[in-house]
Amino acid sequence: MGDSRFKVASLPLHKNRGSAALALALFLCAGSLQATLVPRMSLEEVVDASESIVQGTVVRSWSAWDEGRKYIWTHYEIQVADRLKGNLPGTMVVSEPGGAVGETELQIAGTPQYEVGEEIVLFAERTPLGYLRTCGWGQGKFQVTRAPLNGKVTVRTAAKGIQLVERPAAGPTKPQGTPLGEMNGLELEQFKTRVRELVGQRGSLPAR
Repeated sequence: MGDSRFKVASLPLHKNRGSAALALALFLCAGSLQATLVPRMSLEEVVDASESIVQGTVVRSWSAWDEGRKYIWTHYEIQVADRLKGNLPGTMVVSEPGGAVGETELQIAGTPQYEVGEEIVLFAERTPLGYLRTCGWGQGKFQVTRAPLNGKVTVRTAAKGIQLVERPAAGPTKPQGTPLGEMNGLELEQFKTRVRELVGQRGSLPAR
């Protein structure tokens, strides 16, 4: 039997939601070098584009074909500790394209991955297939770190394997959003307070 493991070079898995959730699925594959070009999102844009925002811990993962048996997806179950946006039960599932089923493996550059036991703050948007997936190709994943010495709990962006690109400004007076990198090292409770404030200011429904 031949090798059925393969890589995907282009895969449009997001639906457009205006400039706030524009997805550019352009993959650059040259030998072992892979990068995904993704429009840079601000904290405000990530909040707007997300249907659900939660703090939680990854408890299990599995891979399976989608219903049309077109792509393999890896699904991660999250035990929800705190809900910042949306009305989710005690657990939720975030799904990302790629993974292995039997002898078939689908690899997509820049797809966010999760580890069992990992504590995160997750911004998740709804895909046309009905899955929740990480907003902005990993820009909506923040790792929670607990310092062993002083017990300080902080967050840090966790996007990997993507190259962020700037979108053209809509006009000379377009307001600048908050860069996600500014959240790095912020205490968890301060970060969640900031997110809740934005959710309250900007409404409970994702932008379309």
